[in-house]
Amino acid sequence: MKVTNVTPILCHGGYRTWTFVKVETDAGITGWGDATEWVRAQAHARIIEEDLAPLVRGENPFDIEKLWQKLWVASYVGGKDLNVALTGIETALWDIVGKALGTPVYNLLGGRCVERVRLYYDFCNSYGEGFHGTPTWRDGDTSLQGIAKQAALIKAQKFTALKTHPLGLALRPAITRAASLKAITATVEKIRTIREAVGDEVDICMDLNNRLDLPSSMALAKALEPYHLLVLEDPIRQDESPGSYRRLAEATATPIGTGENLYTVWEFRDYLEIGALDVAMPDFCHTGVLQGRKIAALAEAYHLPLVPHNPNSPLSTIISAHLCASLPNFLALEYIPTEREPPWRDGILSPPLGSLVKDGHLELPTGPGWGVEMHEEEIARHPYEEVWYHVRMQSGRPREERGK
Repeated sequence: MKVTNVTPILCHGGYRTWTFVKVETDAGITGWGDATEWVRAQAHARIIEEDLAPLVRGENPFDIEKLWQKLWVASYVGGKDLNVALTGIETALWDIVGKALGTPVYNLLGGRCVERVRLYYDFCNSYGEGFHGTPTWRDGDTSLQGIAKQAALIKAQKFTALKTHPLGLALRPAITRAASLKAITATVEKIRTIREAVGDEVDICMDLNNRLDLPSSMALAKALEPYHLLVLEDPIRQDESPGSYRRLAEATATPIGTGENLYTVWEFRDYLEIGALDVAMPDFCHTGVLQGRKIAALAEAYHLPLVPHNPNSPLSTIISAHLCASLPNFLALEYIPTEREPPWRDGILSPPLGSLVKDGHLELPTGPGWGVEMHEEEIARHPYEEVWYHVRMQSGRPREERGK
């Protein structure tokens, strides 16, 4: 079997672009992968078409490690655009191999450690926000009363973990990274409200989206200690200093996590070997399956859990779930619920993603490969449109407060 064609396909994803990768073979088996990232989707597609696809055509799709190494070496340097593009091709190869062997990808990864994948609900910042089955986004109630109602709704849907964001930080593109005492107080009050609404039955994650300096991160983490977060995510930019993360992790009992912008085992090594993290948070549709497993194994060696980042496409959730199910140190996978997705989300693949989510868990499809069928005709009905930057500044609120 040989690869004959590699095609990136961009799809309108509501408030971000979904980037799918279709890999065809001379045996008539087609694999689907995911290269979704919220920004520069056209750049990822161009890298796939111009730089990576020529190196894959004519190759055996079973040689996934060999091909990953070939593309990695040929790229000369890494970075987000390259890693996302590479992952789109790699994940499509796994789909091909699973289909050729007639087995789910998770069986190729050592089988399942869990029968279903625990999800954490993204997000709990307001009540009623989302598309709710329409093509138009609507804002919700961001008061503490609204947040309490949303937290209660999440618990009622039987999710056992949720994600929220801070209050009062400077809006991007403001360059300050300091959090005022007022912002810290407001954020703590928000977390107190959520904790009172869900009790100790629901874990709380807070995502800071790389927005703080070290002193502000320390102050907020210490203030949040009484509420026993599952993780405080991305307080500081990951590409700036693992040493700052180590100082933060050593200064607080609040678990510190990062990883969505770290793409290889070597980048995670720089954090883990100095004790800079309590929770590893890779995005498996940015690292790929091979690197994702190596990152997970490295975290396991340091006795750290995995709480993967995943605000991407419906296919990326399926792909990530296959990998999560095979990992002994997996804890919870990020999930954007149906009400916050455009109405065509569940029409572009079958079985629909929403039908697989029950009681806060994802039940893995059992078909070969990723176990889902992609509907290219439906994808074509929702062509690429730049939406992330437009929505990001809508109503004067930054994108991260809408759930990234």
